[in-house]
Amino acid sequence: MTVQALKAHLNTAPFVPLELITASGKSYRVKHPDFVTFSPAGRTCNVYGDDGEYFTTLDVLTVTEVVPEKPRAGRRRK
Repeated sequence: MTVQALKAHLNTAPFVPLELITASGKSYRVKHPDFVTFSPAGRTCNVYGDDGEYFTTLDVLTVTEVVPEKPRAGRRRK
């Protein structure tokens, strides 16, 4: 995946949490766009865990799929 395509997913409004799937089959949850940072060259990105404390560095080219989370069944807003 290109950095531009990945950023397009992160910049959707309203943002929906998503999972990044890599070529190895591992998945990384992104609960907010601020939980992903890119290197200046755009080749790698850091994906922070839900706690915002720890991160995993990914080669952007290994991201093969972006899967938005399905909305939870719950109360409807009036």
